[in-house]
Amino acid sequence: MKSNRIILILIFFGIGYFLYYKDKPGPIGKLWETVSGVFKTKGSAKDEPNPYKAPEPDNEATATKNNNEATATNKKTDNSKSDESSDDHKSLFDKIKDKVLDKEDSPPPVADDVIPDFALPAISKSDEIIRHKNYILRYEEKYEVPAWVVHKLRGEYTKGRANRGDNQFIPDKKVENNSALSTDYSNSGYDRGHMVPAADFKCCQELMNETFYMSNICPQVPDFNRGIWENIESRVRGWALRDKELYIVTGPVLTKGMKTIGRYNEVAVPTFFYKIVLYYPAGSAKNARAIAFLLPNEALHGKRMSSYVVPIDQIEKVTGLDFFAKLPDDIENKIEAVSDWDLWTDD
Repeated sequence: MKSNRIILILIFFGIGYFLYYKDKPGPIGKLWETVSGVFKTKGSAKDEPNPYKAPEPDNEATATKNNNEATATNKKTDNSKSDESSDDHKSLFDKIKDKVLDKEDSPPPVADDVIPDFALPAISKSDEIIRHKNYILRYEEKYEVPAWVVHKLRGEYTKGRANRGDNQFIPDKKVENNSALSTDYSNSGYDRGHMVPAADFKCCQELMNETFYMSNICPQVPDFNRGIWENIESRVRGWALRDKELYIVTGPVLTKGMKTIGRYNEVAVPTFFYKIVLYYPAGSAKNARAIAFLLPNEALHGKRMSSYVVPIDQIEKVTGLDFFAKLPDDIENKIEAVSDWDLWTDD
């Protein structure tokens, strides 16, 4: 009986000794590595590339390769009964964290083509129309800038944890003959000015990232972009919080003989920019109203944004565009004839 106890003690001591030294250098560690290698499954999940890892944004060739590999890996995973889901590799803490964050931080529902036709300017067959998740634009390859960009802005979109990150401006591959490049703006003295502001989509990182497509960018004087233009964008976000939902049309005034910048493309530098804001409550069209701004692309220190409020009709004259062409004529004529600052603010 006593000898049995001694044997059991020696066995437990030996197991503990082995477990302690199996991950350490030495003969026991080498033995464990050999034994575990025999039973290791070929092509296990640990050795497979992570299909959810995002490509590096600065290397387009690497990004394309990684995206293709991710697609192939995802298909292989879907078709194999023996593969484990990515959730199986998460710790219990990660699973609990995901569930909590999903409830707290889930973005508002955003679907493709959420912008109704009545919010768009008139479109002809020759126009190059680019659609992204929550904005639509008409790109002018002659000038390498958009003629107009339309997006829907809900108050809830302006709140969240999305951030600008490293400001990775990227070419828009949806443009038929390629958009301008970020490097076209380097050392030009002009900002890469957003038409759809990044801060309008703090709700969702994906939507904010899409505002950095170069098809959404125009050259702007730094003091203009960071001054009165930014102030107008911020004021519009305040209106969206109050009015719940707005439609916004933004763009440059494109004319012949504009100055150009660009190392690889000739990017036109507009002398004026416009922004039009439409409130069109569903089921209550009679309460529709709009306000429009037309501003020179220059430093406007000390100027009030209300000084640049103009009728939409005036912007149509200088751009040649027909805004809100699919609204009922009586409503379109009403909102385009008058742009009243007092209807939007108590300032």
